[in-house]
Amino acid sequence: MSRRVSYILEIILALIIYWIGMANVPVLFVNGVRSAAITLGIIGLFFYITNTMGYVMRNPLHPIALIGSIFAIIGAVLLVFQIFGFQFWIFGNPVFALTYFALAMIVKAVLAMFLPLADIY
Repeated sequence: MSRRVSYILEIILALIIYWIGMANVPVLFVNGVRSAAITLGIIGLFFYITNTMGYVMRNPLHPIALIGSIFAIIGAVLLVFQIFGFQFWIFGNPVFALTYFALAMIVKAVLAMFLPLADIY
């Protein structure tokens, strides 16, 4: 599969799961905002590892790689908070986590489409 197709699939998947979670429509194992946030967090970290991690390892100080790493670190913290149900400030809010995961996946995919312009290959 082409990388560009993978990024477009990532955007579409983020929007669909975000809609399912916010609309409270039960689909398979996603039956609420918290389960949608956990699902989107796991999928988002999987896409980060498979699509972007190679660029980060090749050039870790490039601005696009730094932005992706910051998104992934915040996403991992939010995912842990959602999995274990911790209530700490805004990080325990499932709506915030779901919105963050969806926006982070979309921004990361759009930025990754511009990686060929960044001479990271």
